[in-house]
Amino acid sequence: MSGTYKFKYNTNVRQNAGTKYKKVTLAKKGATATATYKKKVGSKTWYKVKVGSKSGWVLSTLLTKKASAKKASTSSSKASKLSGTYKFKYSSNVRSGASTKYKVVTVAKKGAKATATHKKKVGSQTWYKVKIGSKKGWVISTLVTKSTAKKASTTVKKASSSSSIDSKVVSEALALRGTPYVFGGTTPSGFDCSGFIQYAFKQAGKSISRTTLSQYAETSHVSNPQPGDLVFFANTYRAGISHVGIYIGNNQFVHAGGSKAAVVSLNDSYWGKKFHSFRSY
Repeated sequence: MSGTYKFKYNTNVRQNAGTKYKKVTLAKKGATATATYKKKVGSKTWYKVKVGSKSGWVLSTLLTKKASAKKASTSSSKASKLSGTYKFKYSSNVRSGASTKYKVVTVAKKGAKATATHKKKVGSQTWYKVKIGSKKGWVISTLVTKSTAKKASTTVKKASSSSSIDSKVVSEALALRGTPYVFGGTTPSGFDCSGFIQYAFKQAGKSISRTTLSQYAETSHVSNPQPGDLVFFANTYRAGISHVGIYIGNNQFVHAGGSKAAVVSLNDSYWGKKFHSFRSY
């Protein structure tokens, strides 16, 4: 086999295909590696990779195939002119380029107005170049709505329905603080992480699936999390996606973990390292 891969997380690269083998090096999240061989060990697939000057083995699920430069270049179109006044649906990051990899120029508050000048297609997403106050930058088109009386009222109505559920999910989850952690638990007598999420959503009027992995699969990645979105963590008690909580704003989340349901900061020394992504229903 061959190909260039990117590490999804900080990962141990080992002498051979198995966790019992000695660590050769620690690959940082985002580091690239060249794969040369693959091997099936039980139900798991391992890749032999070269990271810098080191070679070793790593689980295939900890890597993602890196798109070639040619494909990456064709996925972005040229910017075309656009005009109109838009309103931000949420507090949103405005960036120096049309991608979440670019630095944040300013944070636009929910309801703030901006003038659009250009639009650009990047992959499956459309980005708008906007002027907000004295700042200029790019924002995903789905985070703004055209500021016309008729259209705005329709959009706000739809957004309010979604935000109403999100707000209720947060309220229900916070009301469960102090509930004991019980592995496999799905009731107020005791919850595990995904049972806690399922129960809070059910109380808010939305039915969702039971397990962490199925909740991950049925949600979509978001770059600008809002209260009520889910926070996923990886490599806690097992490799890959393994824990979930509910984002409540101010860089905090509520979850069933440790001994009981509680609010934790994403700056926490443990959870900050295990953070994987924000996702939304």
